[in-house]
Amino acid sequence: MIWCFTACSLSAKQEKSLNRAIIQYQNAYNKELTILEASQTHPCIIDAHLSDTAGLKKLFIHHEETINNFSIESIVKRGEQMKVKLSFDYLSSNTQTNASKKIIYALSSNLGESWFFLEAKHLKYVDCSRFKNN
Repeated sequence: MIWCFTACSLSAKQEKSLNRAIIQYQNAYNKELTILEASQTHPCIIDAHLSDTAGLKKLFIHHEETINNFSIESIVKRGEQMKVKLSFDYLSSNTQTNASKKIIYALSSNLGESWFFLEAKHLKYVDCSRFKNN
């Protein structure tokens, strides 16, 4: 299959869908809306942490942390699969630095009609058996 890297762009419909999903995810993250954030998290991430309840809960605790001002770093398309690398300004009262960056990926398996999110550190879990990007 042919992979299309950074030079790829989104159609107006895909961009609208992605922007809507990002805003919803960002609000869920910033306001600690656990159920909403979990519903937008890639199913393989949930699956990977399902047997560790404490670890699963930790994924959605962002006390005094916020993500804002995203930018698209890259877009990768393969058939109906899309992976968009997003960079957010990350603020946390728990760290010494005032601002840093957090990399979050938006993934779609239906040409951008719907999106799931995951942090860069969780990319290794994306290819689980219960959810195949077909």
